[in-house]
Amino acid sequence: MFYLPSKTECDYIVENSKQFFRKDLIFNGKEIAVYHYKQGSYEEFRKFNAWELRGLTFVKNGKNWDRFLGIHKFFELNQAPGWMEKDLINTKVIKVQEKIDGTFVHPVLINEQVYFKSKLRFDSYQAKRAQKLYENNENLKNYINKKLNEGKIPLFEYFSPKTQVVMDYGIEKLVLIQVRDLETGEYDLAFENEAKEYGIECAPVCTPKPLRDYLEEKNVCISKEGWVMIFEGMKFVKVKTNEYLRRHKILGDIKENSIISHILNNEIGEIKNILNKESEKYQFVKEIEKRFNKKYKELENKIKKALKMTKKEAKKEFGNDKNYEIIAICKKKNSMAPLREWVKNHTVKLKNAKKFLE
Repeated sequence: MFYLPSKTECDYIVENSKQFFRKDLIFNGKEIAVYHYKQGSYEEFRKFNAWELRGLTFVKNGKNWDRFLGIHKFFELNQAPGWMEKDLINTKVIKVQEKIDGTFVHPVLINEQVYFKSKLRFDSYQAKRAQKLYENNENLKNYINKKLNEGKIPLFEYFSPKTQVVMDYGIEKLVLIQVRDLETGEYDLAFENEAKEYGIECAPVCTPKPLRDYLEEKNVCISKEGWVMIFEGMKFVKVKTNEYLRRHKILGDIKENSIISHILNNEIGEIKNILNKESEKYQFVKEIEKRFNKKYKELENKIKKALKMTKKEAKKEFGNDKNYEIIAICKKKNSMAPLREWVKNHTVKLKNAKKFLE
């Protein structure tokens, strides 16, 4: 059911498609190749049967390459052909899990030792923290080692207050989301039973209700990212809640220009309310807010001073200022009123926003 490409086939895909790429690295003395994609074009995945090229990892072991699977590529509801509501509305649902909003990580066996990696790296903060959790938890260690010895790979989501994506879980955790057979790619649909014997937290399993029920629930649920629904024929589908999508739109592109826009529109409080105060995103927002408010206040003070001067005095005092344009505009109108809109228009682009904050 799941087609697992060899390294040679993966290399062929990379050579013949601009969508896919290979990252080569040396880790713990071993050659490693990781395959992933730049864009999520359904057509390219289908054309090359490349559904497994999503963090797919090969470790060189003598003349052979050991293969470590991630989770195959699948789409959100209504994102691609075959994933449309009309395609699935009457299809039998065989399992539903809560979708965990974290960073995907999984173990890789290198020189008989387990090392965690995120999609592309062993040295990311999330991979290193997952490694630490593994090393400090004997039950987790025993479970992962047992599964790998059985030819299975357990797959996890890592989250912490520091690395908040959108949902704030308020704690650092590794949550088991799937277990796959390394030879066939098959998913164990009842992996939770054994995992819980080891005290390992799994993604919550939900009632396998029809799709139409979850379409209603996604409109009112505010505590989840959404669900991974598995339909008959092992069709995986992501269904996300409206509230998650709303929050993701707010947090999905936190950069200097978007933060300034939220400040000027009096919306910065909503961002800070969504974010955990320990998160890197929150700290970044606070830093940009502080820098912007300081620069804005400095510019306000210059304009107030210019308004008390003659035009000639103001030109002499502020003519070389990088923001002289708005100082001159306010002086001409004898008003502070144009300032806010001018700043808004001149910080829309990221490059200009950064320049304003210099």
